Amino acid sequence: VMAALIFASNHVIGRHLSDVLPPFGTAFWRFSIGAVVTLPFAGLAFVKNWDHIRANLWFFLFLSMLFVPLGNGLIYLSYQWTTATNGGVVTTVQPAITVLLSALIFGELINKKQGAGLLIATIGVFVILSRGSIDSLLKMQFNIGDLTLISAMVAAALYNVLLRKVPHEITILILLFTVQIFGALVSLPIYLAETYFFRPMPISGEIILTLLWVGIAVTSIAVGMNNAVVRNIGANKASISNYLRSLFTALFAILLLGETFEIYHGVAFILVIGGIWLLSLGNSVTDV
Repeated sequence: VMAALIFASNHVIGRHLSDVLPPFGTAFWRFSIGAVVTLPFAGLAFVKNWDHIRANLWFFLFLSMLFVPLGNGLIYLSYQWTTATNGGVVTTVQPAITVLLSALIFGELINKKQGAGLLIATIGVFVILSRGSIDSLLKMQFNIGDLTLISAMVAAALYNVLLRKVPHEITILILLFTVQIFGALVSLPIYLAETYFFRPMPISGEIILTLLWVGIAVTSIAVGMNNAVVRNIGANKASISNYLRSLFTALFAILLLGETFEIYHGVAFILVIGGIWLLSLGNSVTDV
């Protein structure tokens, strides 16, 4: 619950400061600050386990690319065009994407109930993409922010699915620090290009406090909790917590940002949750 609350604040901050914060710069500084916070607790263990990390260097770089610029930078980018309420609903699709990717990558079978669940959840996705408009659906006129956010959910789901391939010698704390370090590294070129062509990172008291919050609370605490849960119970079961994050995000968006919860939000939310409920009834997907 605590991790879901913290993750929800990340979405609301991303929307609230979308006209000020550069998306990939936010991701870079968030994970850089997180790495500094985690360093005293994981730095020595990181050095001692460098042989294991080096042996899987490209894998960890790929994980970090998925999670930082793609899984988080794209979230901040999406809020240039969409609302936090939409973001809250769209993030509910991650469990369905997680199950689908587990089936595609590891050959885990999807039974009839799970197949029906994926179909219903997909319908829910198209409801939110079309914003309840049949005309928009038929003309495939979707909000680019919602599409960008779904791309981020795919990247985050793939990250969670691939965590099972992390060597057992790499503890949760070492993994957190590794992703923070490598994530900042792979984000740096994108951040530099963004600074030159789009928007530099402004400096003010509000921005510094915001970056400290997302760097410490979101990146070190909430992400650490997520990694621990995923490695202990598996990506499919852990992704169910996205419902709480989505609920908190929509609630914060309405209370703090003054956004409106439309009928299509409710319809999409019900469809996606119903689809995930059917997915949870299946027992053919095994978590490791």
